[in-house]
Amino acid sequence: MKTPAPTADEQIAFLGQIERLLSEGQFVASYKYALLVALADLAVRHGSDDGRSLDIPVSALGESFIELYWRHAVPYGSGISDSGGSVLVQNTGRQAAILSVVNELRRPCGTLSVARASSHWTTALREATRLVEDMPLWKLQRLRGETLQFLYSASPMPDHIRLGPGVAANLRRFHGLVVRLAQSEWLRFIQSLPANASILGPTSDLEGFLFGSERNSLLKMVEPLLDVQHGHCFYCGRDLRAGEVDHFIPWSRYPRDLAHNFVLAHGSCNRKKSNTLAALPHLERWMQRNADYDDAVRSAGVNAGMVVDGPGTIRVAAWAYEHAASLHAETWLDSDRVEPLNDGWRSILGRPHNETPLPSSA
Repeated sequence: MKTPAPTADEQIAFLGQIERLLSEGQFVASYKYALLVALADLAVRHGSDDGRSLDIPVSALGESFIELYWRHAVPYGSGISDSGGSVLVQNTGRQAAILSVVNELRRPCGTLSVARASSHWTTALREATRLVEDMPLWKLQRLRGETLQFLYSASPMPDHIRLGPGVAANLRRFHGLVVRLAQSEWLRFIQSLPANASILGPTSDLEGFLFGSERNSLLKMVEPLLDVQHGHCFYCGRDLRAGEVDHFIPWSRYPRDLAHNFVLAHGSCNRKKSNTLAALPHLERWMQRNADYDDAVRSAGVNAGMVVDGPGTIRVAAWAYEHAASLHAETWLDSDRVEPLNDGWRSILGRPHNETPLPSSA
């Protein structure tokens, strides 16, 4: 029997606790913001919409930290990775240690996907996991005068934490809001550090640098996507000469680059779709594309340095369409036409994509 989903009052109380955590917590480094983003992301990929608790390996949080700080470890120039400049400071004291861990991977590996497959990964993951456990994990819920034990506690499983009843469901429901709040405070924290004043200058695209898609990586996806789409726009099917890489599940809903989530489209189709979920004919075609060309998309993602996780991408899609259905949202069909979302998405995406357990700790 399913555990009841959080009630409306419980959802409101949860958001209030998140607000207190961000406004009343003590932040001497950016780690706590990263931890909150990581928890929200893992809830989407592995949680459920009912009230069940969720056990998360601390190593999964360590892996998320490597990914989240991957871009932050390079010098900040004009908002473009690997341009001139200095690495942004992320700690009120000495530089955040996670940046050293990431740099030890970046130097020999270059891209995150290469790093994951390298002999250096186990050492880096072990060190990142240790940092998560030593630094933010047992401090995130601590305020100046009290501790808010509303997100997680120690799990009976070794080297795990346990999200409390309803927490994963709330993080899934309010994923966009929680991530945007955490990223906004993370950005303000970096801007507030005196050591970053001379690096940032009077104008900067700090948000894009910290949390946006890497332009060079997106460009590397163009030719492979054009090939698997046989030179046609993914949405309208017409010939495509100069296309744009589009996040099929919009970036505004899930701000993470996943290779299988990309399609190539006319700029006009991309702009018309905007932040709306695609209608079911597009969803069905996207699933078929990923099934038929999984190897090609996977290879393109590795070459572009993207996160390659086909099953995880489908779980994200299932979460996005489930959430949209609960809000009675419309989906984009073509041009200015939208249509209501019906339950057909369930049979297209299959089940149970949002109930896949996390791997055990390494």
